[in-house]
Amino acid sequence: MLTPKQLKLFNYLKQYKKQNNYMPTFREIKDYMSMKSLSQVYNMLGYLDWKKYIKKHENMNRGIEILKEVA
Repeated sequence: MLTPKQLKLFNYLKQYKKQNNYMPTFREIKDYMSMKSLSQVYNMLGYLDWKKYIKKHENMNRGIEILKEVA
């Protein structure tokens, strides 16, 4: 189960990928989510990765892959 903020981020990732055919940067995510620091982005993406909603590919630009849909 995702929190409202996590769900907002997950939906943003899906929509951005659909519109642009690639994922947003961490800075674009930070700005969209109105976060104060990139560490907040890392933490939220880390949680989505841990729960297997996404896969973060380390050392890769825009390295986020959506693995499953939100139930």
